[in-house]
Amino acid sequence: MRLADPVDQATGLRRLFASGPAFRAAGVLGPDARRNARVCAALAQGLSRRGNRVLVLDEARPPYNVGGMLGVLSRHSLADAPRMQLEDVAVGTTAGVHLLAAQQGLQELAGLSEQALLELADGWAGDAPEWMLLNGRGEGAHGGGLAATADLRVLVLPGGKDWLAQAYAVLKTAHAAWSGGEWLVLVEGLDLEAAQRLYASLRETASRFLGFAPAYLGCLPKHRDGQGGGDDPHAGLLAEALQSARIENPANFEQYWQRMWLFSRMNLDAAGRKSRNAERHPG
Repeated sequence: MRLADPVDQATGLRRLFASGPAFRAAGVLGPDARRNARVCAALAQGLSRRGNRVLVLDEARPPYNVGGMLGVLSRHSLADAPRMQLEDVAVGTTAGVHLLAAQQGLQELAGLSEQALLELADGWAGDAPEWMLLNGRGEGAHGGGLAATADLRVLVLPGGKDWLAQAYAVLKTAHAAWSGGEWLVLVEGLDLEAAQRLYASLRETASRFLGFAPAYLGCLPKHRDGQGGGDDPHAGLLAEALQSARIENPANFEQYWQRMWLFSRMNLDAAGRKSRNAERHPG
């Protein structure tokens, strides 16, 4: 399969959304990196315990990332994948999840040639993951990063009304960067009743100003003393809810890497145009 040149975006996107083997990608985005990591770790462990092969693409920086949450130090990152097998770069964790550090994921993918990208996606030696969770950085930079391109996007809404505006900004920015797929909201730090009220406020705002209503995935109550994100007893319920979410024409594992590559190249082109315009019109 040959991708269209990055400037031919419409043709490229049509090719990327062909049907393929069962595979799901879920991006975890939100205004607080620590809470994002806790949610991503919980979902990853919950999916793994349900018998799924799970790969976490960790875009966040330590210590507030999934690696930090699970106590895993990655010696390699996505930058090493072109010269190593992708499966060898990913680190296996005690939670039965593979973790791939990708703190510069946009730049690293954008720098690959089309052929290198195809070889990278084909280089998973064993069975390809059935789920890829992308832990986004805790800010809206670059339209949410690679996590914004997932078929399912989980917006982590921290408990407390003072977080609503920041969470909405993440939702708006990421949706503008990539409008495909479905949005789900997970409230972190509140029990069920309070979480549903907070979600209702966000849903109303999104419906009014963005024209769509994200669905409710569930809530992850506050930490108990000594409890890590990967050991949360709610992980199984949230994973079950995530598996129940339906999307049309999901990309398979290889196609999804191609989609991320195209998104990265588009971001690189946009950044270049912005830089040139700034040089032409200083101040």
